[in-house]
Amino acid sequence: MMHQVLILICLTVSGMATAESETESAILKRLEATERLVQNLCDEVASLKEQDQIHKEQIVGLKKQLHWQRQRNSYLGKLNRLSTSKLKIGPVEDSLPVNNRNPDHVETKHDAQVNRIRRAENETPVAFFAKMDKHLEHAGIHQNIIFETVVTNVGNGYHSHVGTFIAPVSGTYVFSTTLVSFYHVNAHAEFVKNGQLVTTMYVSGGEAAWDTTSQTIVLQLQKGDDVVVQNKDPDKSFYGSGLSTFSGFLLFEDLSSPSIVGK
Repeated sequence: MMHQVLILICLTVSGMATAESETESAILKRLEATERLVQNLCDEVASLKEQDQIHKEQIVGLKKQLHWQRQRNSYLGKLNRLSTSKLKIGPVEDSLPVNNRNPDHVETKHDAQVNRIRRAENETPVAFFAKMDKHLEHAGIHQNIIFETVVTNVGNGYHSHVGTFIAPVSGTYVFSTTLVSFYHVNAHAEFVKNGQLVTTMYVSGGEAAWDTTSQTIVLQLQKGDDVVVQNKDPDKSFYGSGLSTFSGFLLFEDLSSPSIVGK
């Protein structure tokens, strides 16, 4: 009898242990499932944050494009208004050269207005070319290189007595210079705008006996800005005899500047 009771007790304890083990296993499985769910949610949140950042960057880019497009439309609007005003000038005869018109035609007030508008299309042409005939010897630091012989000076922007170009109108300009070194002389020169360095050039006559350098630059200038070619190093010399030159021209005038028609 006692033996049977002991067996029953053992079976009961074993059953309880098995039930407890099964309960812990179920709890662990639920915890693992919960952890996976939380991890998936965290990954989804991170992905949404990344997409949100991408969208913000796209919005910034679109705003920049919109700003640029508005500026472009404003500029095109100005051009369109200018073109429209030209189309409203008058009959076809107004576009003909004076010597091709009717010789009996008498210029009226309207014709005078047409001629003033036509002149305004190229209101301020600017172009110059000058050369150095005299040698520049023992130039100091930042001394202007003077190209004293003026060949062309449309618009009178170049001032040969100081070697400086002063912009008569605001716009985009092109400048070029060619410099020839003295015999066995190394030297640097500079393009300078309003006293500020733009570019540097070099001639290596010390190695090559004679040397030459050329440079072309494009600058946006306001009316009154000055451009000059200067010597950079102390006690340097450049060859003249028409071999060293300085030139420039107005590529196009700044349309944003107010223009005076008929001056």
